[in-house]
Amino acid sequence: MNHGKYQTKSYKQAQKEKYDRMFGPVEKHKKLCVCCGNSFVYVGRLKTKGYEAAKFCNRSCANNRKVWWKSNAIHYKTIALQNHEHKCIICGFDKIVAIHHIDENKKNNLPSNLIPLCPNHHEMVHSKYRSEVQPFIDEWQKQFGDVS
Repeated sequence: MNHGKYQTKSYKQAQKEKYDRMFGPVEKHKKLCVCCGNSFVYVGRLKTKGYEAAKFCNRSCANNRKVWWKSNAIHYKTIALQNHEHKCIICGFDKIVAIHHIDENKKNNLPSNLIPLCPNHHEMVHSKYRSEVQPFIDEWQKQFGDVS
């Protein structure tokens, strides 16, 4: 057995000195939060993965995904609602909003191809009443831009 070797003060001191040589002493380091830009203090060794991983001042900033979602959105509804108002372009209903692909190609998720409609008008687009809502869609398309 180790006969208590690892519990002695001299062994612990030797290990601390070894880690100080390898990774630097435990100190307070000032860093900037990548989310909000505030400075925060990281207490630890400089040459460690923990120092490199400390990027946020608190858990709230670490869990904030607003910036990430703006540039990495892939779902068509997210893309549409980031670029358009959350309301039907025809009647202004904002409680439930469906997203319509103008060219009816569900793989084309460009903002100019996505249009917010209420469930009633969205259903009309896909029915025999399309001619009643198509002029509004054409007018909106002129204002927003053509489908690419």
